Amino acid sequence: MLKKVLKYDMASIKRYWWLIAAAVLGISVVGSLVFRGVYLYFENVQNSPGQAEDIFLSLVMMAGMIFLFICVMAVFSSAFVTPVMTHLRYYRNFFTDEGYLTFTLPVSRKTLYLSKTVNSLLWTVAHALLLVVAFSITITLAPPAENGHVLNFVVWQGLGDALSAAWNAVGAWMLVYILEGILLLICSSAMSIGLIQLCITIGAVIAKKHKLLAAIGIYYAVNMATSTLYQIVFGCGSAFLVSSLAELLRGCTVSEQNAAASLILLAFILAVAALAMVLHFIALGLVERRLNLA
Repeated sequence: MLKKVLKYDMASIKRYWWLIAAAVLGISVVGSLVFRGVYLYFENVQNSPGQAEDIFLSLVMMAGMIFLFICVMAVFSSAFVTPVMTHLRYYRNFFTDEGYLTFTLPVSRKTLYLSKTVNSLLWTVAHALLLVVAFSITITLAPPAENGHVLNFVVWQGLGDALSAAWNAVGAWMLVYILEGILLLICSSAMSIGLIQLCITIGAVIAKKHKLLAAIGIYYAVNMATSTLYQIVFGCGSAFLVSSLAELLRGCTVSEQNAAASLILLAFILAVAALAMVLHFIALGLVERRLNLA
């Protein structure tokens, strides 16, 4: 049953998400080509004296940079669109008039909640991959290529050299770090989704009217409190932890140092995953026992 419910949840987002994806990729291509055009134009005319040309060149450069800034902001802002769509579906399906129809389905509330959570997580991962593709397009098209070529792989060569240097430094441990990095991103996304869904659920439980506004207020309050606590704990403990770890690992082999670092990162990932599970269980408990759509 989860597969069927998830299919409808994903289809509802897919109808609009592909438009966003096409817009992001199109903006990346156009912005990159504009950057290349402005740069090449600047190179061609910078050696040509003349006040009129200098003024015109300045105007072109300013317009080009403003356009590039708008393109970059549009691409980065798109990262907020996908979570808004998925969480709006969570809110509408559970806490508006649609909720009466949703909960008449022969599906448990646990399955419905899990479907919404998996839907949000999958689209979050999809948008992250979309931004990676947009970044790849930008670094390939934006820098002017030599010998009249369209694509420029200089940045890719630099990234390859950096990865090669990292591999030479830590060896196969780099694969462990990459895997742990991916797990950390997934667990962090799950925790963020759990926090938002919990705030939406609390807002719907405690507020009779303006439930969405209440949820937004609760989210910002909780997020501000947790961010402040995180900064205090991290700021006070990071220096001590780093110095203590450096003292502990002094004299150890490189392999032992990498093993210790990977275990510490794994412990942090497990802590984030545990917190995400707690947030989701609390939200699910409110949905199952205390939800009132009246």
